[in-house]
Amino acid sequence: MNHHRVVRVGLLLAALVGTDARSVGAQTTADLFDSQTLHEIRLFINSKDLQELRARYTENIYFPADLLWRTIRVRDVAVRVRGVASRSATKPGLEIDFNRYTPGQEFLGLHSLVLDNLLPDPALIREFLSMSLFARLGEPAPRESFCRLYINNVYQGVYAIVEAVDADFVARTLGECGGYLFEYKYVLAFYAEHLSDEVGIYRHLFEARTHQGESDEVLYSPIRDLFREVNQPDDGMWRDRVSQYIDLAQFVTHVAIEMFLAENDGVIGAAGMANFYLYRSAGQTVHRLLVWDKDTTFQQIDWPIFQRADENALFRRALAFEDLRALYLDVLERCARVAAEDDWLASEATRVASLIADAAHEDIWKPVSNNAYDEASEFVKTFARERSAYVLEEVARARGAR
Repeated sequence: MNHHRVVRVGLLLAALVGTDARSVGAQTTADLFDSQTLHEIRLFINSKDLQELRARYTENIYFPADLLWRTIRVRDVAVRVRGVASRSATKPGLEIDFNRYTPGQEFLGLHSLVLDNLLPDPALIREFLSMSLFARLGEPAPRESFCRLYINNVYQGVYAIVEAVDADFVARTLGECGGYLFEYKYVLAFYAEHLSDEVGIYRHLFEARTHQGESDEVLYSPIRDLFREVNQPDDGMWRDRVSQYIDLAQFVTHVAIEMFLAENDGVIGAAGMANFYLYRSAGQTVHRLLVWDKDTTFQQIDWPIFQRADENALFRRALAFEDLRALYLDVLERCARVAAEDDWLASEATRVASLIADAAHEDIWKPVSNNAYDEASEFVKTFARERSAYVLEEVARARGAR
């Protein structure tokens, strides 16, 4: 067999079965998170394991699988069902851990990845658009793209490919290593009140995603101290004390972006705080928020800019300071102007809706009918066109009222 024939056969085999994860050529995470492309991801799972994964979808049990994207096949990855209200046996949201079974294994430099089933969103694009706005405003946000997901060559529907918020994400967005990262876990309606002087109770709300081997005292005493100080009397030193444990300006900025997006299940959520990470640098006590899970944004065009502002102890007390209130309104105005500039948000909504439309219509596991999906998609486009004008009016009214 001559050299050229060998090359052709090699390329054909690579296309059919995929290359090893260690031989990725020019492929990068930028290619994976290219939102101009509707990707295709295939998972191959033993049929008995798949049956058990679906039967026990409420549990965080990992199963071995292979992942295929383009010509790259990653073998022996660990797959589990993820999510809270979005958990499903028929269209499971999935977390992929690349090095759980094979220490040191990576995929395009990633140690983990999320495949979001998008079930809370009948339009399937709210999450992507929300993360895009956070990033456009300069806040760290997971990169995302869309894919058709197949499991054992059976189409599962439209999924979002979501960058996991982990140590890799922190290093990319904040340029830091060795810090303390916590995922907020919704177990009760929490409004930033002080729950207890015992640190253990905060372990149930904030799951350590780094430094898991350290003691509860090391991990959680700064979080305990944060909420204890938030709920102390206002004696003129409240802000100084609280600022030792959270970046108040960043907190207010984060909430303002969520409020522009009309988020119903975020930091100022309908049932308390939800869907965020806390991060603090190594050797420090000051925390900041990191955005996560934005499937329930775009609730209504005339969503009030102070919706439930009095319910959360930290947000209510932060807004009592004139400069933080002014910052909050400034960020809302900036959101509105960024979204409206060159019709950016409306154009993005139209583009990604068109990108996934055919795949969405073929997705029999999505949360609504095709007609309801089309209506939801149109509403998101309308929100993207009209939300800015409403927010600018409300910001002007709020400024004039002071």
